[in-house]
Amino acid sequence: MSGSAIRDSHRDDCAKVQDPYSLRCQPQVMGAVLDVLSSAAAMLAREANAVTDNPLVFIDDGEVISGGNFHAEPVAFAADQIAMALCEIGNISERRTAILVDPKMSELPAFLVRESGLNSGFMIAQVTAAALVTENRMVSHPCSVDTVPTSANQEDHVSMATHGARRLLDMAENAAAVVGIELLAAAQGIEFHRPMQTSPQLEAVFAIVRQAAAPYASDHYFAPDIARATDGVRQGAYRRFAEGLLPSS
Repeated sequence: MSGSAIRDSHRDDCAKVQDPYSLRCQPQVMGAVLDVLSSAAAMLAREANAVTDNPLVFIDDGEVISGGNFHAEPVAFAADQIAMALCEIGNISERRTAILVDPKMSELPAFLVRESGLNSGFMIAQVTAAALVTENRMVSHPCSVDTVPTSANQEDHVSMATHGARRLLDMAENAAAVVGIELLAAAQGIEFHRPMQTSPQLEAVFAIVRQAAAPYASDHYFAPDIARATDGVRQGAYRRFAEGLLPSS
C-alpha cells in the first residue's frame, strides 16, 4: 500500500481504530495457508516417487515381501490439508467482499453501486461468494478420518484418499471465483475514491481487472464478469507456480 493516496487520506482524520481481522490478519492467514500447501506438495511429491506395489519383489535378495505400501494415508492427509487451505482462502476473501458492500463498514455506496435502491449492485455477487465458501466448508470434512471396512474385514482400515482428492478441483474453482468476486468488488471500491489513486502496485492490478470487466454502473448480467475475473485468478496462480514463487510440486 506504499504510495497510496487513498491510504494517506486516512492518516490525519480517521474514526476507525482498527480494521477487521480479514484485513489485519491476511498475512498471517495466507502465510499459514502457504505453509500447509508447501507441506502437502512435499508429501505428494514423495508419494509420487515412492514404491507402492504389493508384494515388493527384491530380485537381488530373492525376497518377496507383502506389506502395506499401497495404503494412501499420506495422500489422504495431504488432500485434507489442501481442502482446509482452500476453505480458508475463500473464507477470508468473502469476508472482505462483505465489508466492501456494507456501507457501515466501508463508507462506500451500499452494495457498491449508485442508486442502490434501483440496483442490487454487488449484493448477489457477495451472496454467490457466500454460497461458494459454504459449499467448500461442507465438503472439507477430513476424509482421512473416515473408513468403511470391506473384503470381509481384510481391508478393515482404508485412507479414503480418492474421496479426499477428487473434491479438490471443484473446491479450487470455488475459491478462485470467491477471490475473483473480491477483486471486482475492490476495483469498484477504488472507483468511488477517484480521482485519488491507490499504490502503483495495486493500480497495476486494478488495470488488469478493468481489462476483464468495466465498472459496475447499473444492474446487468454479471456472470461473464465473474467468470473472467475467476479465470484471471486461476491464470495468476499458474504464473506464480511457473515463476517458482509457490511449490511447483
